[in-house]
Amino acid sequence: MLNYYDLSRVFVAITWMIVFFNSGCGSPPERSRSQAPVIGVDDNDERMNSAIAKAKESFPKFVQNWQKPGIDAVSVKIAMETDTDGLEFIWYTPIKIEGDQITALCANEPEHIPGLRLGDERIVDLSKVSDWMIMQGGKCYGGYTIQVMAEIDPDNAPPFQFAEYP
Repeated sequence: MLNYYDLSRVFVAITWMIVFFNSGCGSPPERSRSQAPVIGVDDNDERMNSAIAKAKESFPKFVQNWQKPGIDAVSVKIAMETDTDGLEFIWYTPIKIEGDQITALCANEPEHIPGLRLGDERIVDLSKVSDWMIMQGGKCYGGYTIQVMAEIDPDNAPPFQFAEYP
């Protein structure tokens, strides 16, 4: 059982991750000083593409574990088409996984996806998953794209202890 201090750290870390790592491919859009940064990553970035491939390959581990007792938080990152003919990667909180679809709540405010807002429920194909994470016992399982973003900007990396499911 996590104490208040641990829960606060998890909440801050997840909030930071959602805000900071709300990353899409390509150049970051113009932002005002009051908005959180969006980190753009080149479509051909080998580290990011490798991280996405690893997340897709290991997604069955998420499916096996996301509803187990003792989980502190879960999230999936979905690649979504934008109004600028690109992709934006949005974190979602899953509700159910059935067949080849996932029902989830939007966990961050999109930049270029009209009609999608924080908290909106969507049903999307599992093929659109580009990352996943499970927070449990102070460890982050998955989070492969987060790890790449932490390499890109180590000064703003979340205080996660990354681990692999056995």
